[in-house]
Amino acid sequence: MKFQKQKFHHKPDEGIFGDCFRTCLAILLGVDADEVPHFLRSGTFDDAEYEQWLKSNELHLIRVTFPGETPQENVMFTADQMGGGLPYLLSGYSRTPSNHVVVAQGNEIVCDPSLTDSGIVGPMRHENGSQDWWIEWLVRRA
Repeated sequence: MKFQKQKFHHKPDEGIFGDCFRTCLAILLGVDADEVPHFLRSGTFDDAEYEQWLKSNELHLIRVTFPGETPQENVMFTADQMGGGLPYLLSGYSRTPSNHVVVAQGNEIVCDPSLTDSGIVGPMRHENGSQDWWIEWLVRRA
């Protein structure tokens, strides 16, 4: 892993959308964040572009995801038990306050790409009022 900090704070009122997600992808892939597209650049995460990038990337990756609605320690315990030691993306809510992504391994956060080390303090918050955690592993396709 190549630990690094994101390039943009999340300031949607100014038309700037944080790039913690692409930075975490870069960390897992061992590349610079500039080598990974910014899937949130327009303010809405472009899931289709992300899926296409994973498939077309020379690494031939797929994502294995696990949404969770339990306390953070339970989500990370489950990731530790299910992940076989692989690092993963953990999405939640940060102190900034906004949704945020960090790199975790086992039951601990190993890299917070935030420029202010905002961490994860709760589940992601969605416009419809729902809250959840998201765990994502990247796995090479056979």
